[in-house]
Amino acid sequence: MLARVVVNLVDYNSFKLDSIDYIAITITAELSDAFQTKKDGIITILNALEKLFNKDKLRFITNTCKFINYETAKSDYFSIAAANWASSALFLGEFISDCILIDAGSTTIDIIPILNSIPVPKGKDDISRLINHELIYTGGLRATIPSITHHVPYKQNKIRVSFEKFALISDVHRILNNISEEEYINDTADNRSKSIENCYARLSRVICMDIETITREDLDLIVNFIYQKQLNIITREIRAFMDNLTIRIKEFNENPKFVITGLSADFLIRKPLQDLGFTNILKYDSLTKIPNNINSSALAVAGALNNQIQNIQKRK
Repeated sequence: MLARVVVNLVDYNSFKLDSIDYIAITITAELSDAFQTKKDGIITILNALEKLFNKDKLRFITNTCKFINYETAKSDYFSIAAANWASSALFLGEFISDCILIDAGSTTIDIIPILNSIPVPKGKDDISRLINHELIYTGGLRATIPSITHHVPYKQNKIRVSFEKFALISDVHRILNNISEEEYINDTADNRSKSIENCYARLSRVICMDIETITREDLDLIVNFIYQKQLNIITREIRAFMDNLTIRIKEFNENPKFVITGLSADFLIRKPLQDLGFTNILKYDSLTKIPNNINSSALAVAGALNNQIQNIQKRK
C-alpha cells in the first residue's frame, strides 16, 4: 500500500524520492485489532517504512510534540503511538498562539489546548487523554448506535436497542444530510450501498424491525433522537474538559478561542460549543490553508517538521 501511495505521489508531482530531504510521519494505526498489541502494530509499520524509504530520512512525531529518528522510534515505540493529534496541534500553533483545537473525525474527537503556540494537553497517550476528556470516542462515521444510546423512541414507548452492529452513526448522518454519499467513506454495517433507502433499512433493524414494518416518520424520530444523544455526549465531555482546563491554565478562563477541524466538525462540534456559550469559533482550514479533510494530520506533520527545521536554521 505504501509503495502504491509513493508511486502516485511521484507520478503526480514529477519528483524523485531521492530528492526529498525528510519524510515526516504520524501514526494512528497501532490500536487496530489487526495487531495483537500496540507494539506489534508500531513495529510492523516501522518495518514497512524501512523497506520503502531511506530510514535516515524518517522523522516521527511523538506524543510530547517532538520529532525523533527511526532508531529512537524503534526503541521508544510507545511515544509515537496515536500521536496524530500532536501534528495538527503543533502546526496550528504557528498560526495562532492560544486556542483549543477540536478535531472531529470518523471515529474519535481530539481536544488539544495550545498555549504560547505549544500544545499543552494533560494526557499524552490514549488512556490518559480519555481520563482527562481530551479524547472522546465517538465520531461522525464509525460509531455504533449502542455506544451512543441504549434506548430510542417508538410509538410513545422507550425501546431498548439491539446490541448488534446493524447500523452505524454514518447512517444517521447520511439521512440527516450531514454527510454526502461520497463522504460516507467507511464500510456499511451490512455491506450494502450507502443510499438513503439502505441507511433507513439498517436503522430499522436497531429495534428489530425492517423497512417494510416501520414508517419513515418513525425512523426520522429515531434518527433525530440518536443525533441529539450524540451531541449530548460531546457537550458533557467538552464541559468536563473546560472545567479541568480553566482550573489548570487560567489563560483559558475568558472568551477562549476554539479552532475546529475534521470531517465531523461542523455537525458535531459547533452546536455543543454554542450550547455551552462559546462563540469564538474558528476554522482550521481558514487559518492554516490545509484542506479540512482526512489527510489534514499528514499535511500538518510535514508542515510542523518543516517549521521546526526552518526555526533551527534561523537560530544558526
